[in-house]
Amino acid sequence: MLRAGIAPIPPGALDLTGDAVRRRRALQRSATAALEAAGFAEIIPPTFEYEEIFLRAGGPAVAERLIRFLDLDGRTLALRYDFTASVARVAATTFADAPRPLRLSYSGKVYRQEPERGARPREILQVGAELLGQGDLAADVEIVRLAVALLKSAGARDFQLNLGHVGALAAALAAVDEPLRPDVRRWIDRKDRGSLAHALAGAAPEARTLLVLPFVIGRRAVLEEACRHAPPAAGPALAHLLALDAALTAEERAHLVYDLGEVRGLEYYTGIQFEVYVAGAGRAAGAGGRYDDLMGRFGHPMPAIGVALDLDALAELGG
Repeated sequence: MLRAGIAPIPPGALDLTGDAVRRRRALQRSATAALEAAGFAEIIPPTFEYEEIFLRAGGPAVAERLIRFLDLDGRTLALRYDFTASVARVAATTFADAPRPLRLSYSGKVYRQEPERGARPREILQVGAELLGQGDLAADVEIVRLAVALLKSAGARDFQLNLGHVGALAAALAAVDEPLRPDVRRWIDRKDRGSLAHALAGAAPEARTLLVLPFVIGRRAVLEEACRHAPPAAGPALAHLLALDAALTAEERAHLVYDLGEVRGLEYYTGIQFEVYVAGAGRAAGAGGRYDDLMGRFGHPMPAIGVALDLDALAELGG
């Protein structure tokens, strides 16, 4: 029996019972069935890995959010921070000689250190997929299409993918003085045009395009307009987004909003990136994108792209 004053569970953890369990299991079943039908083979990586696996994949940004422990031999292990790092390790070992591309899927919990007084959970039930070894437009289209299909299989109707491309802003951000870049990215994320204008008043012309491109948000028409005014360095990224848009059906395009100011995860993503928002959810319900540099960190360079959905956020919509 717990002593008085001791919390029954740690902050950020949940006891799930009754309908909360049934909703999550139903979402898992529908998502895994959709992934299997799409040709993605499910894997079940361990709940914990050597700390190095997650650090190699995520770097310093991940280091402070790992939940670590020592085994009896004194080795530092960490609870699974995300599935992508584990999938990359499996692809570089178990599937090192397998034909490419690889289509792998997963379902389970990830664990992240969060502030005790924050509202963000420390364990999250996810389902997702990774497409490894294919770096063309067709792979990007497949993953965006899969994300839409998974959300529909979960019963979501009023949802959107906020989709951008890191290449749209890469050259402009590189022209910003390095000490100023974290602030500039934060202002871009907040759509704080005033702070940006003040900070970039004396910046190089390449950097001053950050006063325009991050505020390009909308459907295909805004991309076409951006192409007419964007600097040459942003051209290939915008052309890629237009080609992706053209490859999707009208029904799929209805769930896309292009946001060239999507800067979260720029150190990780190398091409398209997106976040998933569902009406009624209190937080983003998923994310995805292209991360072509990751597999090289595990000794097997290859292009890669994936998507992960937050089943807890989706399940709460049914509560």
